[in-house]
Amino acid sequence: KSFRAGQAQAFGHLLANEDVLAVMPTGSGKSLLYQLPSLILPGITVVVSPLIALIKDQIDKMVAKGVTAVRSDSTLTVKQRREVDALVRSPGGKLLLTTPERMADPEFRVFLREACGGVGVSRFVVDEAHCVSQWGHDFRPAYLSLRKAIEDVGRPPVLATTATAPPHVRDDILFQLGMEKATIV
Repeated sequence: KSFRAGQAQAFGHLLANEDVLAVMPTGSGKSLLYQLPSLILPGITVVVSPLIALIKDQIDKMVAKGVTAVRSDSTLTVKQRREVDALVRSPGGKLLLTTPERMADPEFRVFLREACGGVGVSRFVVDEAHCVSQWGHDFRPAYLSLRKAIEDVGRPPVLATTATAPPHVRDDILFQLGMEKATIV
């Protein structure tokens, strides 16, 4: 019925199409920061998440609420991938959750730029953004390609969310994603 701490402030910046780094505790409603705008934005909201299990959980919750949400990851069958691609191409706003490895594919980035009947990507979200800094340099190098991916899909406003980011990690997230002028909430 009302916003949780930090949400209203973040929404103000998001609705002004600004880059935002939201550092908020677990359970504080960071997901709403991209789920709600995806309902009104004309193009696709791309959400990069580190774990397929997290992606599946989010998709199940969104679909149960009647939100157009799909995923693109390595577990999809050819038939499922074709269905997702057709939905992404069709006009109208929607939410797409994917992995950093999928975003590392240049052809996928071109596909997203032309999504939603040519509208493309309205917002680019990096969920669990601390992984950009903590995993990107060693364990998941695909995270280091996200800055290029953001540019390749047309440099939409970026939202990075995390529950854990001390100042040096925040600085690294902002640098790695090319959002140095972002508002930090």
